[in-house]
Amino acid sequence: MKDLDYISLHKTDFTPATQLVDNFFVNQHFGMTLSIRPLLNTIVKLSHPYRFVEGRIIIVTQGSATVDLMLEHLQVKKGDIILLAADSVVQPNSFSPDFNMLGILFKDNIQVDDTIIIHSTPEDYQETLQLFHSLWSVAHRQPFPLLTVQHLISAIITSIQYIHSHLQTQLPQQPSRQQQTFANFKRLVNQNCHQHRDIPFYANQLNLTPHYLSTLISSLTGQTVMQWINRAAILRAKVMLQSPGALVSDVAFQLNFPSQSAFGVYFKRQTGLSPSDYQKNFPS
Repeated sequence: MKDLDYISLHKTDFTPATQLVDNFFVNQHFGMTLSIRPLLNTIVKLSHPYRFVEGRIIIVTQGSATVDLMLEHLQVKKGDIILLAADSVVQPNSFSPDFNMLGILFKDNIQVDDTIIIHSTPEDYQETLQLFHSLWSVAHRQPFPLLTVQHLISAIITSIQYIHSHLQTQLPQQPSRQQQTFANFKRLVNQNCHQHRDIPFYANQLNLTPHYLSTLISSLTGQTVMQWINRAAILRAKVMLQSPGALVSDVAFQLNFPSQSAFGVYFKRQTGLSPSDYQKNFPS
């Protein structure tokens, strides 16, 4: 079976980025940019979902953007810090004319379990920027200091996690148990929607009855459990269908459908298009 292609350190052609040595650094171990702006319109398509195989660290340094992330419609702006866990699906929807960001792409031997978005203070923003620039400097040493780079990336991740934890304690009202359950539900759906699209699976993972989970999600969000699951599954399917050379039969198999026709019926019911028509309308 054909291995479907995603945005990955090992499978994506970063040649255009490597020509811009003042802003981009990429090797087989990690990638980094001090400014996405020179290639933003070249490498990013709006309303196009991307699956990031490896984790990412992002600092928005200018302007703002709207994105779909973690099944939510979000706006990020200057000063925001984002830690993306591996295998995240992100759909950029708009960028302000002045949008810019710094970014780090790191391999899966550096573990990040949860995606974090921080609306940072000016002090935390400047401190994280300094860590980015230290990493940039160290990465250009010869020979490439792999262990030092890995330790610096781990330090940046730990710093972001600490900032997030500290900011959470400053909130006037802590998340309720129901809100925490909803957050855990979204995380599970993001992780498992390619294999499980049934309510009992998620209820069991959360130690809840299917009826209680359905009632809770509907009361908190105004949407059913299946609407959340289907949204995540369809977003994952779109990413896979947009991969160069993707076969509908392969996508159906990887998403655990019993047949290509069953996947086609499901996809068309959710989007109004057959998988093959979607590929024609939204080429990779």
